[in-house]
Amino acid sequence: MRDTDRFTDLLFGEAMDGRIAYFTYGDPDLEAWGLRLLNQVSRALREAFPDPPHGDHVPLGPHFDYSWAPYLFLGRHGGGPLHIAWDTNLLIDYFQHGRSLWDRENDIESSYGDELEALQMLIALWVIRDIRFYVLREVLRDAKRRLTAQRQADRLRAFQQFASALMLVQSGERDIDEPSRAGLLILPDSELVRALDAVPEGGDRQLVHDAVRRGMNVFLTRDEGVLKAAPRLAPFGLLIASPGDLLEMLVGCGAFHCIWAPGYAYWPLPDQARVTHLIRALPSS
Repeated sequence: MRDTDRFTDLLFGEAMDGRIAYFTYGDPDLEAWGLRLLNQVSRALREAFPDPPHGDHVPLGPHFDYSWAPYLFLGRHGGGPLHIAWDTNLLIDYFQHGRSLWDRENDIESSYGDELEALQMLIALWVIRDIRFYVLREVLRDAKRRLTAQRQADRLRAFQQFASALMLVQSGERDIDEPSRAGLLILPDSELVRALDAVPEGGDRQLVHDAVRRGMNVFLTRDEGVLKAAPRLAPFGLLIASPGDLLEMLVGCGAFHCIWAPGYAYWPLPDQARVTHLIRALPSS
């Protein structure tokens, strides 16, 4: 099937049980993981809250209007994708709990299960909206002790698979795909150096530095030491947040409306081949 023949559409039944019909030329078994998670989250949201908050306005999509969430986009103007860099601890969580994250019918057993459930909700939103997940290169080296060959291989595979998922949504025009800095203050490098002093020294500091330099909107982490540095990095346009924090912000600005009810999902589903790349990023055992 040609690319131009590929068609996606959101279909909701009379009971508003979200279903998605689409043609695929990739791996239908792996792509179905994303559709299943999307339906499970949609059902859970409607069972918990029949109507989305502030449902009198249809938010833009699949991209984001930055003015709708100034606390998330920190002064950026215009609109576009939501660019999220993952901290190393999130990637390790994904390695350990990835298959449960892709299926809500599997229990997530962890002392920080609430944060993992929030990450699961963010992944479901990624399936349908223009969200870009990044594994930064420093993740390949970030460790408190020497990585085994297997763990190095796992991280390299994840780095490559996340990059492959990004390639499926990029236009090929660098200026378009670079995160927008419109509206941000232009601050000297010396100020960034001082702000980074608030981040624990080591791999985390380098990751946050790289996230700022890449223009990321969000640095997603569970590390309390890194989270405490959030106010210092906000002037540079980087929101440092936990999955739970980011989930609350996205629900508040209407980003989840497209999963909540059919009238808010009016755009074609993004290329679901990127789902296969995130699943292939998981360790084989």
